[in-house]
Amino acid sequence: MKGGRTLTFRYHTSDKLTNLQAQSLVSKLTYSLEGISACYLDGENQDIVIHANDDSNRSQIEDTVLLLMEQERTIRTLKSRVIRNVSTNDDNYKSPFPGASYHPDWSFASDGSVRRDFAVMLYQSIDGILSNLAMERHAKYRKYPSMIPLKTLDKCGYVTTFPQNIYLVSEIPHQSDILQKIKKTGDVESNLRQSQYALSPAVCFHCYEELAGQTLEHPVILTALGTCYRHEATWRLGNQRLNEFSMREVVLIGTPDFVESERNWWVDCIWKLFGDLGLTGRIETANDPFYFSDDAAKAQHQQMANMKYELVVEVDGGTQTFSIASFNNIREALCKPFRITDAADKPLHSGCIAFGIDRWVFSLLKKYGEDPGKWQPHIAEMMRFS
Repeated sequence: MKGGRTLTFRYHTSDKLTNLQAQSLVSKLTYSLEGISACYLDGENQDIVIHANDDSNRSQIEDTVLLLMEQERTIRTLKSRVIRNVSTNDDNYKSPFPGASYHPDWSFASDGSVRRDFAVMLYQSIDGILSNLAMERHAKYRKYPSMIPLKTLDKCGYVTTFPQNIYLVSEIPHQSDILQKIKKTGDVESNLRQSQYALSPAVCFHCYEELAGQTLEHPVILTALGTCYRHEATWRLGNQRLNEFSMREVVLIGTPDFVESERNWWVDCIWKLFGDLGLTGRIETANDPFYFSDDAAKAQHQQMANMKYELVVEVDGGTQTFSIASFNNIREALCKPFRITDAADKPLHSGCIAFGIDRWVFSLLKKYGEDPGKWQPHIAEMMRFS
Protein backbone atom coordinates (compact mmCIF):
# COMPACT_ATOMS: atom_id res chain seq x y z
CA MET A 1 0.00 0.00 0.00
CA LYS A 2 1.33 3.42 -0.98
CA GLY A 3 0.63 6.67 0.87
CA GLY A 4 2.66 9.64 -0.34
CA ARG A 5 6.23 8.42 -0.66
CA THR A 6 5.93 5.85 2.13
CA LEU A 7 5.32 2.22 1.26
CA THR A 8 3.75 -0.24 3.69
CA PHE A 9 4.64 -3.94 3.60
CA ARG A 10 2.81 -6.60 5.63
CA TYR A 11 4.07 -10.10 6.38
CA HIS A 12 1.73 -12.66 7.89
CA THR A 13 3.37 -14.76 10.62
CA SER A 14 0.63 -16.57 12.57
CA ASP A 15 0.96 -19.73 10.45
CA LYS A 16 4.74 -19.80 10.87
CA LEU A 17 5.65 -18.26 14.24
CA THR A 18 4.31 -18.09 17.77
CA ASN A 19 3.47 -14.63 19.05
CA LEU A 20 6.68 -14.57 21.10
CA GLN A 21 8.73 -15.55 18.05
CA ALA A 22 7.04 -12.80 16.03
CA GLN A 23 7.88 -10.24 18.71
CA SER A 24 11.49 -11.41 18.69
CA LEU A 25 11.59 -11.15 14.90
CA VAL A 26 10.34 -7.56 14.99
CA SER A 27 13.08 -6.69 17.48
CA LYS A 28 15.73 -8.09 15.13
CA LEU A 29 14.24 -6.47 12.02
CA THR A 30 14.58 -3.01 13.56
CA TYR A 31 18.36 -3.54 13.44
CA SER A 32 18.38 -5.28 10.06
CA LEU A 33 16.87 -2.78 7.64
CA GLU A 34 17.93 0.66 6.50
CA GLY A 35 15.55 3.05 4.76
CA ILE A 36 12.47 2.29 6.86
CA SER A 37 10.47 4.52 9.20
CA ALA A 38 8.59 1.91 11.28
CA CYS A 39 8.51 -1.80 12.05
CA TYR A 40 5.95 -3.30 14.42
CA LEU A 41 3.70 -6.27 15.10
CA ASP A 42 -0.01 -5.86 14.38
CA GLY A 43 -1.55 -7.50 17.42
CA GLU A 44 -4.88 -8.26 15.76
CA ASN A 45 -3.59 -10.62 13.09
CA GLN A 46 0.11 -11.04 14.02
CA ASP A 47 1.27 -9.33 10.84
CA ILE A 48 4.66 -7.68 10.79
CA VAL A 49 4.20 -4.19 9.37
CA ILE A 50 7.08 -2.27 7.82
CA HIS A 51 6.95 1.30 6.52
CA ALA A 52 9.62 1.91 3.89
CA ASN A 53 10.76 5.38 2.87
CA ASP A 54 10.59 4.44 -0.84
CA ASP A 55 10.58 1.44 -3.16
CA SER A 56 14.35 1.27 -3.72
CA ASN A 57 15.04 -1.49 -1.20
CA ARG A 58 11.86 -3.56 -1.57
CA SER A 59 13.73 -6.73 -2.49
CA GLN A 60 16.18 -6.34 0.38
CA ILE A 61 13.32 -5.95 2.85
CA GLU A 62 11.57 -9.00 1.42
CA ASP A 63 14.70 -11.17 1.48
CA THR A 64 15.66 -10.09 5.00
CA VAL A 65 12.20 -10.71 6.46
CA LEU A 66 11.95 -14.18 4.92
CA LEU A 67 15.49 -15.15 5.96
CA LEU A 68 15.07 -14.03 9.57
CA MET A 69 11.59 -15.56 9.75
CA GLU A 70 13.00 -18.95 8.79
CA GLN A 71 15.73 -18.60 11.41
CA GLU A 72 13.22 -17.57 14.07
CA ARG A 73 11.12 -20.68 13.44
CA THR A 74 13.95 -22.83 14.80
CA ILE A 75 14.36 -20.83 18.01
CA ARG A 76 12.57 -21.67 21.22
CA THR A 77 11.43 -18.34 22.63
CA LEU A 78 10.63 -18.38 26.35
CA LYS A 79 7.98 -16.27 28.01
CA SER A 80 9.21 -14.04 30.81
CA ARG A 81 8.16 -15.05 34.31
CA VAL A 82 6.82 -12.27 36.51
CA ILE A 83 8.61 -12.07 39.87
CA ARG A 84 6.85 -8.98 41.30
CA ASN A 85 3.85 -7.12 39.94
CA VAL A 86 1.66 -4.09 40.61
CA SER A 87 -0.35 -3.07 37.58
CA THR A 88 -2.88 -0.42 36.65
CA ASN A 89 -4.91 -3.32 35.23
CA ASP A 90 -4.90 -5.19 38.52
CA ASP A 91 -8.38 -5.27 40.09
CA ASN A 92 -6.76 -4.88 43.51
CA TYR A 93 -4.78 -1.82 42.50
CA LYS A 94 -6.16 1.63 43.16
CA SER A 95 -3.88 4.49 42.29
CA PRO A 96 -3.39 6.97 45.14
CA PHE A 97 -2.43 9.50 42.45
CA PRO A 98 -5.28 9.61 39.91
CA GLY A 99 -4.97 11.99 36.99
CA ALA A 100 -4.13 12.32 33.34
CA SER A 101 -0.87 11.24 31.78
CA TYR A 102 1.44 14.15 31.12
CA HIS A 103 3.61 14.90 28.11
CA PRO A 104 6.89 16.43 29.35
CA ASP A 105 7.79 18.09 26.07
CA TRP A 106 9.50 21.11 27.65
CA SER A 107 11.63 19.65 30.43
CA PHE A 108 12.34 16.38 28.59
CA ALA A 109 12.71 17.01 24.86
CA SER A 110 11.06 14.15 22.98
CA ASP A 111 14.06 13.72 20.66
CA GLY A 112 16.43 13.33 23.61
CA SER A 113 18.43 16.43 22.67
CA VAL A 114 18.13 18.28 25.96
CA ARG A 115 16.93 18.09 29.57
CA ARG A 116 15.70 21.36 31.07
CA ASP A 117 15.02 22.80 34.49
CA PHE A 118 12.89 20.40 36.54
CA ALA A 119 14.03 17.33 34.58
CA VAL A 120 17.64 18.12 35.53
CA MET A 121 16.67 18.46 39.20
CA LEU A 122 14.79 15.16 39.03
CA TYR A 123 17.75 13.47 37.36
CA GLN A 124 20.03 14.57 40.18
CA SER A 125 17.50 13.52 42.84
CA ILE A 126 17.01 10.02 41.44
CA ASP A 127 20.72 9.38 41.07
CA GLY A 128 21.24 10.77 44.58
CA ILE A 129 18.84 8.17 45.98
CA LEU A 130 20.54 5.34 44.09
CA SER A 131 24.00 6.59 45.00
CA ASN A 132 23.05 6.67 48.69
CA LEU A 133 21.78 3.10 48.47
CA ALA A 134 25.12 2.05 47.00
CA MET A 135 26.88 3.83 49.84
CA GLU A 136 24.71 1.88 52.29
CA ARG A 137 26.12 -1.31 50.71
CA HIS A 138 29.68 0.03 51.17
CA ALA A 139 30.24 0.49 47.45
CA LYS A 140 33.39 2.21 46.24
CA TYR A 141 32.79 5.10 43.86
CA ARG A 142 34.25 5.36 40.39
CA LYS A 143 34.19 7.73 37.41
CA TYR A 144 35.05 6.27 34.01
CA PRO A 145 35.51 7.76 30.49
CA SER A 146 32.87 7.75 27.76
CA MET A 147 35.26 5.91 25.43
CA ILE A 148 36.36 2.34 26.05
CA PRO A 149 39.21 0.42 24.38
CA LEU A 150 38.10 -2.11 21.79
CA LYS A 151 40.45 -4.63 23.38
CA THR A 152 38.32 -4.41 26.54
CA LEU A 153 35.15 -5.16 24.60
CA ASP A 154 36.96 -7.96 22.76
CA LYS A 155 37.61 -9.76 26.05
CA CYS A 156 33.89 -10.30 26.54
CA GLY A 157 32.99 -10.62 22.86
CA TYR A 158 30.65 -7.63 22.96
CA VAL A 159 31.13 -6.34 19.41
CA THR A 160 30.78 -9.75 17.77
CA THR A 161 27.72 -10.60 19.89
CA PHE A 162 25.93 -7.23 19.78
CA PRO A 163 27.25 -5.47 16.64
CA GLN A 164 23.89 -3.73 16.22
CA ASN A 165 24.53 -1.66 19.36
CA ILE A 166 28.07 -0.39 19.00
CA TYR A 167 29.31 3.07 18.08
CA LEU A 168 32.93 3.01 16.93
CA VAL A 169 35.18 6.07 17.21
CA SER A 170 36.99 7.33 14.11
CA GLU A 171 40.01 9.61 14.06
CA ILE A 172 41.98 11.72 11.63
CA PRO A 173 45.62 10.57 11.41
CA HIS A 174 48.28 12.96 12.73
CA GLN A 175 49.92 13.08 9.32
CA SER A 176 50.77 16.37 7.65
CA ASP A 177 49.72 15.54 4.10
CA ILE A 178 46.32 14.25 5.26
CA LEU A 179 45.72 17.34 7.38
CA GLN A 180 46.65 19.57 4.43
CA LYS A 181 44.32 17.62 2.16
CA ILE A 182 41.40 18.07 4.52
CA LYS A 183 42.14 21.80 4.77
CA LYS A 184 42.12 22.18 0.96
CA THR A 185 39.27 19.86 0.01
CA GLY A 186 37.08 19.68 3.09
CA ASP A 187 36.94 15.92 2.53
CA VAL A 188 36.96 14.43 6.02
CA GLU A 189 35.20 11.12 5.45
CA SER A 190 37.70 9.53 3.06
CA ASN A 191 40.59 10.43 5.37
CA LEU A 192 39.27 8.82 8.52
CA ARG A 193 40.55 5.66 10.15
CA GLN A 194 39.14 3.48 12.90
CA SER A 195 40.61 4.30 16.31
CA GLN A 196 41.23 1.79 19.09
CA TYR A 197 38.14 2.99 20.93
CA ALA A 198 34.37 2.69 20.94
CA LEU A 199 31.78 4.74 22.78
CA SER A 200 31.02 2.77 25.90
CA PRO A 201 27.78 0.73 25.64
CA ALA A 202 27.75 0.03 29.39
CA VAL A 203 29.50 1.28 32.51
CA CYS A 204 30.31 -2.10 34.02
CA PHE A 205 32.95 -3.12 31.44
CA HIS A 206 35.24 -0.41 32.81
CA CYS A 207 35.03 -2.00 36.25
CA TYR A 208 36.18 -5.38 34.97
CA GLU A 209 39.07 -3.81 33.07
CA GLU A 210 40.15 -1.96 36.22
CA LEU A 211 40.24 -5.23 38.20
CA ALA A 212 41.64 -7.39 35.37
CA GLY A 213 44.32 -9.83 36.45
CA GLN A 214 43.73 -9.26 40.17
CA THR A 215 43.23 -11.75 42.97
CA LEU A 216 40.53 -10.55 45.38
CA GLU A 217 40.48 -11.81 48.94
CA HIS A 218 37.25 -10.00 49.81
CA PRO A 219 34.07 -9.13 47.92
CA VAL A 220 34.08 -5.87 45.97
CA ILE A 221 31.22 -3.51 45.16
CA LEU A 222 31.86 -0.67 42.73
CA THR A 223 29.41 1.97 41.56
CA ALA A 224 29.65 4.57 38.81
CA LEU A 225 27.41 6.96 36.93
CA GLY A 226 28.30 7.14 33.26
CA THR A 227 27.09 8.02 29.80
CA CYS A 228 26.35 5.02 27.59
CA TYR A 229 25.83 4.84 23.84
CA ARG A 230 23.79 2.38 21.80
CA HIS A 231 23.20 2.59 18.06
CA GLU A 232 19.45 2.94 17.49
CA ALA A 233 17.54 3.45 14.26
CA THR A 234 16.73 7.14 13.90
CA TRP A 235 13.00 6.47 13.60
CA ARG A 236 12.98 4.74 17.01
CA LEU A 237 14.63 7.57 18.92
CA GLY A 238 12.66 9.71 21.32
CA ASN A 239 11.20 9.81 24.82
CA GLN A 240 12.51 6.76 26.71
CA ARG A 241 14.57 5.32 23.80
CA LEU A 242 17.84 7.21 23.35
CA ASN A 243 21.19 6.54 21.72
CA GLU A 244 23.01 8.44 24.48
CA PHE A 245 21.81 7.98 28.04
CA SER A 246 22.94 7.93 31.66
CA MET A 247 23.36 4.76 33.68
CA ARG A 248 24.06 4.28 37.37
CA GLU A 249 25.55 0.83 37.72
CA VAL A 250 26.52 -1.21 40.77
CA VAL A 251 28.96 -4.04 40.08
CA LEU A 252 29.21 -6.96 42.53
CA ILE A 253 32.21 -9.29 42.57
CA GLY A 254 32.72 -12.14 45.03
CA THR A 255 31.52 -15.63 45.87
CA PRO A 256 28.34 -17.04 44.28
CA ASP A 257 26.43 -16.60 47.56
CA PHE A 258 27.61 -13.01 47.96
CA VAL A 259 26.59 -11.96 44.46
CA GLU A 260 23.15 -13.57 44.67
CA SER A 261 22.37 -12.24 48.15
CA GLU A 262 23.40 -8.72 47.12
CA ARG A 263 21.29 -8.93 43.98
CA ASN A 264 18.30 -10.02 46.06
CA TRP A 265 18.83 -7.06 48.40
CA TRP A 266 18.73 -4.68 45.45
CA VAL A 267 15.60 -6.34 44.01
CA ASP A 268 13.76 -5.92 47.33
CA CYS A 269 15.02 -2.39 47.91
CA ILE A 270 14.29 -1.03 44.43
CA TRP A 271 10.86 -2.67 44.32
CA LYS A 272 9.98 -0.82 47.54
CA LEU A 273 11.29 2.46 46.08
CA PHE A 274 9.27 1.81 42.92
CA GLY A 275 6.08 1.40 44.96
CA ASP A 276 6.80 4.37 47.22
CA LEU A 277 7.04 6.52 44.08
CA GLY A 278 3.57 5.38 43.03
CA LEU A 279 4.82 3.68 39.86
CA THR A 280 3.26 0.53 38.43
CA GLY A 281 4.86 -2.34 36.58
CA ARG A 282 6.64 -5.58 37.24
CA ILE A 283 9.93 -7.37 37.74
CA GLU A 284 10.34 -10.24 35.29
CA THR A 285 12.94 -12.63 33.97
CA ALA A 286 14.68 -11.37 30.85
CA ASN A 287 17.60 -11.91 28.51
CA ASP A 288 20.05 -9.74 26.63
CA PRO A 289 19.06 -8.70 23.08
CA PHE A 290 21.09 -11.29 21.16
CA TYR A 291 20.88 -10.62 17.43
CA PHE A 292 22.22 -13.86 15.94
CA SER A 293 20.18 -17.06 15.89
CA ASP A 294 23.17 -19.15 16.99
CA ASP A 295 23.19 -17.19 20.27
CA ALA A 296 19.62 -18.24 21.06
CA ALA A 297 20.80 -20.82 23.58
CA LYS A 298 22.43 -18.04 25.60
CA ALA A 299 19.15 -16.15 25.79
CA GLN A 300 17.31 -19.32 26.86
CA HIS A 301 19.93 -20.01 29.52
CA GLN A 302 19.65 -16.47 30.93
CA GLN A 303 15.88 -16.86 31.23
CA MET A 304 15.85 -20.37 32.67
CA ALA A 305 18.71 -19.75 35.11
CA ASN A 306 17.23 -16.45 36.40
CA MET A 307 20.42 -14.65 35.42
CA LYS A 308 18.64 -11.44 34.44
CA TYR A 309 15.66 -9.63 35.95
CA GLU A 310 14.24 -6.40 34.56
CA LEU A 311 12.10 -3.78 36.27
CA VAL A 312 9.46 -2.83 33.69
CA VAL A 313 7.43 0.34 34.26
CA GLU A 314 3.95 1.10 32.92
CA VAL A 315 3.07 4.58 31.63
CA ASP A 316 0.00 5.99 29.89
CA GLY A 317 -2.30 3.76 31.90
CA GLY A 318 -0.34 0.63 31.09
CA THR A 319 -0.48 1.05 27.30
CA GLN A 320 3.30 1.57 27.14
CA THR A 321 5.97 -0.38 29.02
CA PHE A 322 9.75 -0.33 29.10
CA SER A 323 12.61 -1.40 31.33
CA ILE A 324 14.11 1.10 33.78
CA ALA A 325 16.47 -1.20 35.70
CA SER A 326 18.05 -4.64 35.49
CA PHE A 327 19.42 -7.02 38.10
CA ASN A 328 22.02 -9.37 36.65
CA ASN A 329 23.91 -12.36 38.04
CA ILE A 330 26.32 -13.35 35.28
CA ARG A 331 28.31 -15.83 37.36
CA GLU A 332 31.81 -16.38 35.88
CA ALA A 333 30.99 -14.90 32.47
CA LEU A 334 33.14 -11.76 32.82
CA CYS A 335 35.47 -12.52 35.70
CA LYS A 336 36.87 -15.46 33.70
CA PRO A 337 38.01 -13.54 30.57
CA PHE A 338 39.25 -10.64 32.70
CA ARG A 339 41.09 -13.07 35.03
CA ILE A 340 39.56 -11.80 38.26
CA THR A 341 40.11 -14.66 40.70
CA ASP A 342 39.94 -15.77 44.31
CA ALA A 343 42.87 -16.92 46.43
CA ALA A 344 42.60 -20.41 44.88
CA ASP A 345 43.01 -18.87 41.41
CA LYS A 346 39.41 -19.66 40.47
CA PRO A 347 37.27 -17.09 38.62
CA LEU A 348 34.98 -15.18 40.93
CA HIS A 349 31.31 -14.59 40.26
CA SER A 350 29.88 -11.17 39.49
CA GLY A 351 26.66 -9.28 38.95
CA CYS A 352 25.52 -5.86 37.86
CA ILE A 353 22.58 -3.70 38.93
CA ALA A 354 21.88 -1.09 36.24
CA PHE A 355 19.55 1.91 36.32
CA GLY A 356 18.53 3.95 33.27
CA ILE A 357 18.33 7.37 34.94
CA ASP A 358 16.72 9.08 31.94
CA ARG A 359 13.96 6.48 31.92
CA TRP A 360 13.24 6.97 35.60
CA VAL A 361 12.98 10.72 34.95
CA PHE A 362 10.73 10.23 31.94
CA SER A 363 8.45 7.81 33.83
CA LEU A 364 7.95 10.19 36.74
CA LEU A 365 7.37 13.19 34.47
CA LYS A 366 4.81 11.21 32.49
CA LYS A 367 2.95 10.32 35.66
CA TYR A 368 3.09 13.55 37.66
CA GLY A 369 3.94 16.34 35.23
CA GLU A 370 6.54 19.09 35.15
CA ASP A 371 5.32 21.25 38.05
CA PRO A 372 6.89 19.98 41.31
CA GLY A 373 4.36 22.06 43.26
CA LYS A 374 1.62 19.69 42.08
CA TRP A 375 3.42 16.49 43.06
CA GLN A 376 2.27 14.49 46.06
CA PRO A 377 4.02 15.92 49.17
CA HIS A 378 5.67 12.68 50.27
CA ILE A 379 7.12 12.08 46.79
CA ALA A 380 8.36 15.66 46.60
CA GLU A 381 10.04 15.07 49.97
CA MET A 382 11.66 11.85 48.69
CA MET A 383 13.02 13.76 45.71
CA ARG A 384 14.22 16.54 48.05
CA PHE A 385 12.63 19.36 46.09
CA SER A 386 9.79 20.11 48.52
